[in-house]
Amino acid sequence: MIEYVPREWLDSADEKLNFFVIAELAFIDPAERAVALDQVSGRMWPLVYDDSQLHLVSEGPWLIQLDVKRLEQASISSLAGASQAWIAAYSEGEHLSRQLAPALCCISPEQEVRLLRFYCPEIIKILKDQVERSWFDELFADLVSWNYRLENGKFHMIFESRLTTKSGNSDEWILDVDEDLWRELVGNPEIDVLISSLAKETPEVFCGLSGGVKRQRVQDCLNRADELGIVTVDDRRVYVYLEMAAGNEETASAEVKELAERAVSMQKPLVELLDGPVEQGSI
Repeated sequence: MIEYVPREWLDSADEKLNFFVIAELAFIDPAERAVALDQVSGRMWPLVYDDSQLHLVSEGPWLIQLDVKRLEQASISSLAGASQAWIAAYSEGEHLSRQLAPALCCISPEQEVRLLRFYCPEIIKILKDQVERSWFDELFADLVSWNYRLENGKFHMIFESRLTTKSGNSDEWILDVDEDLWRELVGNPEIDVLISSLAKETPEVFCGLSGGVKRQRVQDCLNRADELGIVTVDDRRVYVYLEMAAGNEETASAEVKELAERAVSMQKPLVELLDGPVEQGSI
C-alpha cells in the first residue's frame, strides 16, 4: 500500500529511476515471506553471497525492487516492517546488488573483517560523509535518494540528491577504513557487551528502543560514568543499568548521580550502596 513508501516516489516523473528496499528477510514470518515478496515484485537479489552460511543468504538482507504502479493494490506491511532502507537509484537491480554487497564487510587497517549492516540508519549516515574515501564513488554511484522509516510510519531522508557524479566501475571494491572510522562503524566492544548482558537479564530497560537508539542511550550513560570517575567494569555495568531503568535520556538522575559520587568518594563498589531490590549478580 502506498503509505509504506516515500511520498516523493509516487510524485516522481523520472522514468529512469528505479525504487528499491533493503529488507532483512528474517524479520518476515516464513509463512508470509513468499506472499509478501510476490505482491511487490519478482525481482530481488541477496546481498550476501556465501555458500557456507546459507542462513545468511536466505534470511539476511535482500535488495528488492518495487513496482510503484502496483503498490495501490499491494499490501506490503510485512515487507515494510523488515525494511531498513528505501532507495531511489538509476542503477538496475542486479548491478545495484553487486554494488552494495561489498559494504557488508568492513576491513580494519590490521585486516580484521567485521560484518557491517551498512544500510542501518546510524551506519549509512556516517558512510555518506566519507567523500574522501577511495570507495565512496563505488558505494554511492547512481543513488539518488536514501530514506529510512521512523517508528511512527513517517520517512526520514538521509540524502535526497546524488552524492557523486562519478559512476562505480567495479563490484570488487572493499570497504577499508582507518582506525577512527573502524571504531565509529564497528562500535565500542564495551557497549556491545553491556547491551547483550542487559538485554538478556533485564530486557525491560530496552523496551520500545530500536537498535540505534539503544546503542546511543548506553553510550550516553557510559559518557556520564566517565565524567563521574566510574572505572571498574562492574560499577559501570551497574551504573548503566540504573540510568536505563530510570529512563533518563540526556542527563543523570539526581539519585543515581549522588549514589555514584558516594561510591567513588568512598571507594566502594556501587552495588554495595544500593538499598533497593537490586542484588549483586542480578543485573
